[in-house]
Amino acid sequence: MRSADDQLVGIVDTATEADHLQLAKITGEVPHQLDHSNGTIEALQLAAGTDVVHVTTLCFLSYGNIIGALPGGFSAPRVSAITKWLNGIGLSCGEVVLKPVIHARAREKLNRIEAVSEFTVQLEGAPADTVSALSARGDLADSLRSFGQRHPDTSITLSLKVPRRGGRLSKLRRNRAATQLRSDVLQFIPDLDEWMDESGVVRSVSGQVAIRDPHRQSLEYEPLDFLAHRITAQCEVPIAFTDGRSVDLHYAVDAIFAAACTHERALQEACQYRPLI
Repeated sequence: MRSADDQLVGIVDTATEADHLQLAKITGEVPHQLDHSNGTIEALQLAAGTDVVHVTTLCFLSYGNIIGALPGGFSAPRVSAITKWLNGIGLSCGEVVLKPVIHARAREKLNRIEAVSEFTVQLEGAPADTVSALSARGDLADSLRSFGQRHPDTSITLSLKVPRRGGRLSKLRRNRAATQLRSDVLQFIPDLDEWMDESGVVRSVSGQVAIRDPHRQSLEYEPLDFLAHRITAQCEVPIAFTDGRSVDLHYAVDAIFAAACTHERALQEACQYRPLI
């Protein structure tokens, strides 16, 4: 099936035990090939009726309306494209919305952040058009996107820190700065979720935060990994086997279901809670 705007083609592959979807984005690119025998580079000749595509493999778990996805690269379809394609084929269930699966305990922790004293974001170098397509509703996201557009081949680290006690700032100004940084960070989280879903540019996001605790009168800061609230799994998918054969896309299916099995308990617990807002 095809979505005319984005040139997306979805194929349900029944070759494995569990049906899954391969969503391909037609690039319109003309790739080139290197001839090692004579050192020449020329356009790759494609057979009539064929296109170059970037593929994302989607697997549907048996519980919680959860989809596992493994993009084939920067240009492979991401969440917005997948959502548009699913809503474009006229599913009987109505409009589909895709959201990250959030750890239940981490969700509660994010909602209890009272202040932020340190915040650091690290981005991988990425193509300028990939960075330009990222949303930026807040100042932090806008600054990071601007740096990424200007320096597409550079890894970027943005670090913000409220001075500790004993410095030039009064307690009032330090508290005010930590409250303002909290506001900026919470405003950045929706952009961060979308960046995680739409690109591979985010390497790490961490900070020092004060969590509201009804059993304590004073706030105490503790480290927080802002990516850990998402239930994700990293795995290596080789582009070729050791004997030189290209990896079949079914390898991606196996990798997704293996990750789902590893995180099954956390996924099922998360399904019992409402999405983070």
